[in-house]
Amino acid sequence: MEQRITDVCPIVETIKVIGSEAKLLVLRYLFDESKGFNELQRATKLSSKTLSSALKDLEEAGIIRRVVVSDRPFRVRYELTERGKELKPLFQEMEKWGNRHILNKE
Repeated sequence: MEQRITDVCPIVETIKVIGSEAKLLVLRYLFDESKGFNELQRATKLSSKTLSSALKDLEEAGIIRRVVVSDRPFRVRYELTERGKELKPLFQEMEKWGNRHILNKE
């Protein structure tokens, strides 16, 4: 069966939304709990520019939300939306696969 160029692959479209290393790292750390920008930067070791871009993209995709915690001093936290939380089983399966086939831990 011939595939038309207009056919959309849900796997490819998902990778477009979450597929950069920066986005994957951000999501990995937000599965545990909400975090502030500096906490995410320390955990992921990403540059400010790269982290900001990843956060913006994930927020625009409806995967995370930015929550203003206080005005003075100004503080925000990032947390997963319900849509973002639905990705956790996918990450768990990728972790299992990576442990088994890349890190040989299983």
